[in-house]
Amino acid sequence: GGFGGGHSGGTHTFNNADAFKIFESMFGGGMGGGSFESAFGGGGGFESAFGGSGGGFGGFGGGGPRGRPQDEPPVFSKNDPSGVVPLGSAKFPDSKSKHAWLIFFYDKNMAQRDATTEQYISQAKQLSEAVLKKAQNKKNGMIFKVGAVDCSGDTMKFCKSKLGKGVDPPAFATVFNGDVRVIDDNDTLRSVKKLHDHTTEALLGIENLIVNVNSVQHIQSRMLASSPPPGKTSVAILLLTDKYETSPLYGSLAYRHRRDGFAAFGESRAANLQMAKKFGVKKYPHLVALIGSEEKIEKYSGSLDAESLSKWLDNLSKKYISSKSSGSSSNRRKQRA
Repeated sequence: GGFGGGHSGGTHTFNNADAFKIFESMFGGGMGGGSFESAFGGGGGFESAFGGSGGGFGGFGGGGPRGRPQDEPPVFSKNDPSGVVPLGSAKFPDSKSKHAWLIFFYDKNMAQRDATTEQYISQAKQLSEAVLKKAQNKKNGMIFKVGAVDCSGDTMKFCKSKLGKGVDPPAFATVFNGDVRVIDDNDTLRSVKKLHDHTTEALLGIENLIVNVNSVQHIQSRMLASSPPPGKTSVAILLLTDKYETSPLYGSLAYRHRRDGFAAFGESRAANLQMAKKFGVKKYPHLVALIGSEEKIEKYSGSLDAESLSKWLDNLSKKYISSKSSGSSSNRRKQRA
């Protein structure tokens, strides 16, 4: 147990070792036991969160929903315990939507008659449950949300407009910035873990979502190069980490706050010595806000859950970016879930 040594010599005010452990695992911390995957059950990886072993989610076997249609209702309720959000044309994510989405398109009339639809319903629920569990059952803390659109009846025309030519329900698609991308790889579609990984990789693959910062010079050239609007301050967020890959949580935070006026979200990976010396890093992960330059910084020292991290970013935006403009705050209120 434990992470050894002190943490940051007073620069962070973590409540206790357990809280820091949560934070570190949320940011992909602790290459071994503290990794992102361990939150889903350690050695068994993502699958163990569902009690699976070895075989993963391939076929669901004879005991799956097909044999017990009455036990597996095909309709997602308004406050579905799985966290899956029922969606339609009125609430479909657009370019202003706050969260990243994985959307499941289905026809409820086929839910108990079509094996693929049954399996996909089960997968959507299992995936959403796992992401919700990782977010400590806080829906606003989910790395991405899982939505479901019932395409039966008149809604089929809307679904086809989103899925594109030649694609019929049941189908899964990622939706980032209003852009619908159908997942057509059969291997991915058969596995809850692969659907999860595909969605997080697609999120992290969004161009310029997170900037790679390898040196102190990159702070100015890559994060603070553009001039802020008149009367406002450029604020950039920088995560210093000893990991080699970007944390899905950090990608999710960057996406969620992409319209809040931050100059950039940057990341310095692999325990970069120059950057660690510049910011006095004694323990990873180390999260800071750069206020106008690398000389004025605010370190993150709040509670260690996704909602608190998001609230910190909201407060920074209000303090330095949107305080002189009621327009951006009202736009933010209009953002959909």
